[in-house]
Amino acid sequence: MKLCAYCESHILDSQQSWGTHHESYALLKHASNNRCLFCYTLQEDIATFAPGLKELGGENFWPVYRWSIRSLAKIRESLETVVVRFRPIPRPANGDENLELRTKAEDAEELPTRTFFFFPEEALKPLPTIEELGSSTDPAISGGHHIARWIEICNTTHPGCHKSRKGQSSSERFIPTRLLDISGPPESPIRVVETKLTPINGPYVSLSHCWGVKEFITLRTGTLDRFKTEGVPWDLFPKNFQEAIEVARFLNVGHIWIDSLCIIQGPDGDFKDEANKMHQVYRNSYCNIAIVDSMDSTGGVFRRREPKDVVPVRYQSETPSAMFGSKAWRVVSEHLWESELLQTFLYRRGWVFQERMLAPRILHFAHRQIFWDCPAMSACESLPGGLPQPMDGAAGTDRHWRGRLQESGQTHEPLTGANDDSLEFFWKTAVRKYTNCALTKGADKKIAMWGIAKLVRDEMGVAYGNGLWQQNLEDQLTWRVAKTTLELRPSESTAWNLERKIPSWSWASMDGEIVVPDFLLTDVPHFTVRDHYRRPLAFDLKGVKRCAPPPESERESPAYTRGMSDTNVQLQRRREELERERENEVDQQGQQRTRSPEKIDVDSDAEPEFYNESIQIQGHVGRGQLVWDDMKKKWLLKLDGLSGVEIEAFPDTKPKLKNPVDMEPYFVVLSAKKVNNPSNTPQRDKSGELHDIQEGDEYDSDNEPEGAIDEADILISGVGILLKDVGNYHFHRTGALRFREVDPNAWRRLQETHRSEGLPPDKYHALYGLKFWLD
Repeated sequence: MKLCAYCESHILDSQQSWGTHHESYALLKHASNNRCLFCYTLQEDIATFAPGLKELGGENFWPVYRWSIRSLAKIRESLETVVVRFRPIPRPANGDENLELRTKAEDAEELPTRTFFFFPEEALKPLPTIEELGSSTDPAISGGHHIARWIEICNTTHPGCHKSRKGQSSSERFIPTRLLDISGPPESPIRVVETKLTPINGPYVSLSHCWGVKEFITLRTGTLDRFKTEGVPWDLFPKNFQEAIEVARFLNVGHIWIDSLCIIQGPDGDFKDEANKMHQVYRNSYCNIAIVDSMDSTGGVFRRREPKDVVPVRYQSETPSAMFGSKAWRVVSEHLWESELLQTFLYRRGWVFQERMLAPRILHFAHRQIFWDCPAMSACESLPGGLPQPMDGAAGTDRHWRGRLQESGQTHEPLTGANDDSLEFFWKTAVRKYTNCALTKGADKKIAMWGIAKLVRDEMGVAYGNGLWQQNLEDQLTWRVAKTTLELRPSESTAWNLERKIPSWSWASMDGEIVVPDFLLTDVPHFTVRDHYRRPLAFDLKGVKRCAPPPESERESPAYTRGMSDTNVQLQRRREELERERENEVDQQGQQRTRSPEKIDVDSDAEPEFYNESIQIQGHVGRGQLVWDDMKKKWLLKLDGLSGVEIEAFPDTKPKLKNPVDMEPYFVVLSAKKVNNPSNTPQRDKSGELHDIQEGDEYDSDNEPEGAIDEADILISGVGILLKDVGNYHFHRTGALRFREVDPNAWRRLQETHRSEGLPPDKYHALYGLKFWLD
């Protein structure tokens, strides 16, 4: 790659801060064919996102891009940086009757912004040479210089990398149930080793790959003995496995773990047991080999390449300028890490998300080059010394948490330190990234995330089930789908690739990006629903105690509790409360259980199991109407007799307009907080004295205490879920809702049970609502 004369003269040497780029597609295409980095990238974007702009009739939309250039201020250890950015020029076609032109305008709006960084050449050294890169990513051809250098640097100068293995004796190290012995001669059969029978002292590498739809050799009950004694013939291995073994041998490692050959496949296999250990497999590997650029087992690890396209483009002005001076610069795309690595087919797969986050070190074999990841450095063959700070956003965040996840479970250090983001933020980000990935089998939705969830659970000491946390479960249940696109809930499908036995209240019952709520809604007084015995909502998990129902005399107390903010002191206080609550344990029917005095089985590798996955809730189940607001582009929930109040609705699936179950959903508010009414401050109590909301103040319109705050001074915000009735007081979740700053009158309307007349007294209470089960 290079920069064309047009881009150099019209952008870099122009002494201007902005301007327009090529006046026609033909000019852009010509420069792209000459391998200009800027023009080639923009031309590829047009071909992908707006192909109509290169056809006859699209000339009126040129120039398509506006460029800008600026120098970033140098702070701390960041490099001196010049930024060139290309933004699409908006072309609204308002009122245009030509459908073709309107379509082109809409396509142009989809074009992404592209950013390129210029870094001083001296600051990026060592830079790769064409000879070092070679014409292939195969280390047998290129020499693997960068791989060897990364491993050596990590082993000798990164004290935090692989810390767990460095401090452990061989007897303490985790070893997978089975490994493949690759220490024999090239192309000889590869034996499956049962590690309990054959001790393994040396390290092993692991493999991340896409299975695809083409069949390949797997371990079965009927082939286990033969593969252990005779080995798997070399020519039966698909290309992916053969080349991954070659990489492992280049690393001088004698064993490799490949899921399909180290876990017995099929209905009589041991996938269920081994899947629970998978987080251990990846966390304890010497290095993970990721085959990024292959959709199935036949694609292979290595790729032919033109090394000139991998070396960062060099630029040096012929005459010194105020921005670039006289020194040499190198040009790199801002999104190199994302576009060439994270957006590839492999990393859009759900299983691989936790593999990438849990492996201590990774060699990613991509289309043009090899990438490196460890807790201390993210690099690639273009930038073997590591990503410069402006490019290190996505990689840096993942790298940081990979290091913390490595340390927490094996060195007994806390998962979060003083300068870390909260566990809440990490979990929300992890779920969002994970649910953006796809799974071949929807039934794997929970277990493919279990490795990360287990580490967070062990750190928090909070019960976990089906993707949610028991702490403030009423808030956890209000997760929402980021973009409603599905016609049918996957957990209700019978298709082999979608079906899953997961309750509707879990985000794992859905596919697509999920936004989970905060662990704790607020640190001011707020309303929460309770279970049938007026206890906090809880899972009915095996190995986790539940608090006993309170005495009858205490069951009539108002359903208002205090939330906790996620601080260490308050979290510890909450944990102590949970310990006391678990001293008496009951099942869903309130009967005492006689089990061992377990708390949370934090040492177990197995995903938590339920006695009963239905969640007891007592709350006011109302009914409303879904209405699409075309101006605001969102769904609203409308209630009869309640106007001027906006209740946002987030359906899990596309509502069917003629289906009353979809368009007239039931709903329940699960949690709400009180806020000051900004139009009514300062506030006065009934004595006429000025009164601020204090920490202990509570609001109950049905039983207003003396000296309580005037209703005009109170606004209420809250969250809940949409429901459908499945009979016998059982409901399924169909979406989420939220409302902001409604007055007490509206709040009372939200706290009404639909058709409460005639409900049996053992199922309905006027203050607390209906006793039901969320399945």
